[in-house]
Amino acid sequence: MTTKRINTGWRGFSIAKETSYGTAAGLSTAFNFEGPITDVQPNEVQTNENETTGFNEPSIQEILNWKLDGSHQQRAMPHNLAYFLTLVMGKVTTDQPDNINDPTVYRHFIERDLTNTALPSVTMVEYDGIANKRYSGLFGKSVKISGSRGDFVKIETQFGGMGKEEPNADSKPTVVGESYLRYGDVNFTRGGSLSGTVAGGDLAVGGSSTTFKADLQSFDWTMDNQAQTFYEMGDSSGYVTRAERGDRFQQSLSAVLEMQDDSHKSGLVSGTEYVLHIPVTGAVIPGGTGSFNYSCDIIFPKVVYKEAKKDRDGEVVTVNAEFQVLEDTTYGSVIVKTINEQTGYLI
Repeated sequence: MTTKRINTGWRGFSIAKETSYGTAAGLSTAFNFEGPITDVQPNEVQTNENETTGFNEPSIQEILNWKLDGSHQQRAMPHNLAYFLTLVMGKVTTDQPDNINDPTVYRHFIERDLTNTALPSVTMVEYDGIANKRYSGLFGKSVKISGSRGDFVKIETQFGGMGKEEPNADSKPTVVGESYLRYGDVNFTRGGSLSGTVAGGDLAVGGSSTTFKADLQSFDWTMDNQAQTFYEMGDSSGYVTRAERGDRFQQSLSAVLEMQDDSHKSGLVSGTEYVLHIPVTGAVIPGGTGSFNYSCDIIFPKVVYKEAKKDRDGEVVTVNAEFQVLEDTTYGSVIVKTINEQTGYLI
């Protein structure tokens, strides 16, 4: 007997959303990944241990239904950020900022879908080094984006599925040739103002903002849609029949910064509301004018300090800043803008 290795494994996804939940869509992109291998598990299991059966211990077991809880971890690039954020947040608006001079460049504005409670679903195929398995009805649950000095920006997403696992013979799709985003690509600004609109394609952070990129040691943002799954009456398949977001989106946002002054504590005490902007700007997109970069901008229209606690990193004075993300009446709580050469997501 020989051991089986996953080093030849791969994970492919449909970019198109499923036409109906659990109806498999064709693969169109692959992502490298770290972390656990995907696997379905029993969700509800019952025995007859509470019945009088004439036996001392349970004599039968039944699996009522199945579930899929998985995760995807890797270094971040605009493509995987846009893909998984769209799955979790639910709404994407795509345009071309200059389709004459840079026809391969596409811009994607990702927002929370507050209109539809149903989560978009896609199809994933994973080769674990032994066999291809197809997982339909895949939906996003949460996304965590983090970065720290001397490292890459990283993404970790939690996903769910209908619990169905099928043999599959598809070949590995193409891995998009975007460079991973690095700590040197990251800025972190507080203040200024937000103008323009997603619909107009001119959303921008302007005004007088303060940059903390030289002070920033690390940042961490998590978006969670509180996904819920349903096993509907009358369906005997044992699989999830629909997935919906929860009542509210939940976010956490924090940063560790070298402390230069008391502005963090002053903002906490006074309850000052800020625009907070994390632009991550990678390499120039080739083949056109050179005016556009592979990038991801995370924009929070209104935040306040939730905590601004002093700490130390050796002898360096730092501040552990935790922000409360608030709802802005015009722009909502968060908008993510990515720029790359992908024509669309969930199309």
